[in-house]
Amino acid sequence: MFTALDRIAAARTAPLTHRVTTTFADGAKRAHDTRSAATAEVFAVGERRKIGRDLISRNVDLTAGPVVRVVSVEIAEIA
Repeated sequence: MFTALDRIAAARTAPLTHRVTTTFADGAKRAHDTRSAATAEVFAVGERRKIGRDLISRNVDLTAGPVVRVVSVEIAEIA
């Protein structure tokens, strides 16, 4: 019988299969890797809601950074 920790360990070792790439108006890109197409789609839905909106980027120390704009969100399989 598997314990909860065994299930968590198994999930964490599953391969990353999909990448969600968010592109900003200034050309910067941010990638988020997931373990399934469904998880990638769920993450992409949240990112797509930001398309066309002015957002405040956060610096490493969580202070307010520059205003950014999301222009596209793409999902791709990781080869």
